[in-house]
Amino acid sequence: MEGAIHSKMKPAAGVGPEVVIRMRDLHKAFGANKVLKGFDLDVRRGENVMVLGKSGSGKSVLIKCIVGLLRPDQGQVMVLGQDVYALGQDDLDHLRVRIGFLFQSSALYDSMTVRENLEFPLRRHWFAQSAEERDALVKEALENVGLEHTSDLYPSELSGGMRRRIGLARTLILKPEIVLYDEPTTGLDPITGKEIVELILRLQKKYGTSSVIISHDLNVAKLAANRIAILMDGRNYVEGSYDELRSMRDPVVQQFFIFM
Repeated sequence: MEGAIHSKMKPAAGVGPEVVIRMRDLHKAFGANKVLKGFDLDVRRGENVMVLGKSGSGKSVLIKCIVGLLRPDQGQVMVLGQDVYALGQDDLDHLRVRIGFLFQSSALYDSMTVRENLEFPLRRHWFAQSAEERDALVKEALENVGLEHTSDLYPSELSGGMRRRIGLARTLILKPEIVLYDEPTTGLDPITGKEIVELILRLQKKYGTSSVIISHDLNVAKLAANRIAILMDGRNYVEGSYDELRSMRDPVVQQFFIFM
């Protein structure tokens, strides 16, 4: 049953828009704990793909493998046509500029103001910008998330939702082609979480990004995902649209929808 569902829902190779992320046969273990056991997934240009799974299923491990923060024990990750684990450090750094990563905690620097947090990725990469160009990028980033008035505040002076918005602004300030979201609504109340998802969708449309969203939140899946892949027992158990998955009778799939 599992194999039949899986093959039915997966797109045929070479069909449709350009594949910007391709994961094949990913394996990752930490000691005796085998987290990924042959995970496969394609992400096509311009789409939001959500990886749905229980807590501890390996979702965050997977997303870190995409950008080379973790190295799989076996398998291949191709991002924008490049084999992530065949790249030297300089080439990997260049590739990472084209990938935005929104951490679950927002990962803002407490000792820096909002402006300084936003300027950090601009200063640490190799291309030169004038002070005026940096100012314009920071202004645009804050306007994108509706927080122009927070420039001189510190993260401790912001609410959880505001910190998540600033984290998103910093993620997008270099205008990446791909954005990876690690549990973007975790710790937020439902209303604020919905606002973050709506903001993600608006900015995706503005910049034409392709996204991978890691979450266990079905509300995020329903609102944001073009396609959902269920990570179960270290593999891509099944993938499809929200409506396709919800209509399945497979008990493994239905356990995610039981409270919806």
